[in-house]
Amino acid sequence: MEGRNLFDVQHQQEDKMFENATALSQWAHVPWEYENPPIFTSTWMEKVDDPGWKTYMRLNQHVPFYVAIMYLVVIFGLQAYLKNRPGFELRKPLILWNWLLGIFSMFGFWRMSQELYYVLSLPNGFHKSVCIREGLNEPLAFWAVLFALSKFIELGDTLFIVLRKQPLLFIQWYHHCITMCFVWHIYPYSEPIQRWYGVMNFGVHSIMYPYFALRAMKVKVPRRLAMALTSLQLVQMVIGMLVNIYSVYVLSYRREFCARDSYTIKWSIGVYSSFVLLFADFLINRYFPKNKPKSS
Repeated sequence: MEGRNLFDVQHQQEDKMFENATALSQWAHVPWEYENPPIFTSTWMEKVDDPGWKTYMRLNQHVPFYVAIMYLVVIFGLQAYLKNRPGFELRKPLILWNWLLGIFSMFGFWRMSQELYYVLSLPNGFHKSVCIREGLNEPLAFWAVLFALSKFIELGDTLFIVLRKQPLLFIQWYHHCITMCFVWHIYPYSEPIQRWYGVMNFGVHSIMYPYFALRAMKVKVPRRLAMALTSLQLVQMVIGMLVNIYSVYVLSYRREFCARDSYTIKWSIGVYSSFVLLFADFLINRYFPKNKPKSS
């Protein structure tokens, strides 16, 4: 099964890499039907109107931008307000917050990684995982929608930083804003490569949030674990870049079909390249600082 439909057109004209971008402008989302019979069955709660959510996101593209503006106004407004005031401890709420997001991420990683692993195990599996709409099941669609919505919830991470008067880094608020807008805008395109984004992010967060919870609980965590976590985040961004580069290679050099759109490729490469630079810079400056010059 190649998973092709109205939107999956072979690229026959040399001056065009993509045909489905034009088709999408006439529709609310790119359809991708579930496997029948299903490979993975839904639990009682894993029911979702996937086309409905994709349509809503497609027709309300402004939503994450408005939320991002309000988010920035709030965090920098709070920072200014608390400049000469004491911060809040919020240790117990922070512990609960991180454990809840950690457990949520673990479930999301488990359910989404099952489908990605299945597709990768098929003949020519890596190519199919990036380029072919095949093997979709409702459990993954359910967690993919929650993944997109969770990016709004995760803005709360920064509120804890500001309210506790901890240093607010550019990478923290930039990462939250861009990821929220990125996921919302690309999801309606129903691209197989999105499995990679969700599985990697859920996987990293399955470790990151429990790590933050343990720190909030004043559990002594080895410094090398923190460095490993930052390294894992950087690896996530590098892999995100590589799978996108592969899809561009398939489309532009091999001149073969790949379920990508120029709009989402620009978003993906722009976002992941910026994250690679930022996380690499953070890792180097945090854990491998340059030696300070000796005083004479």
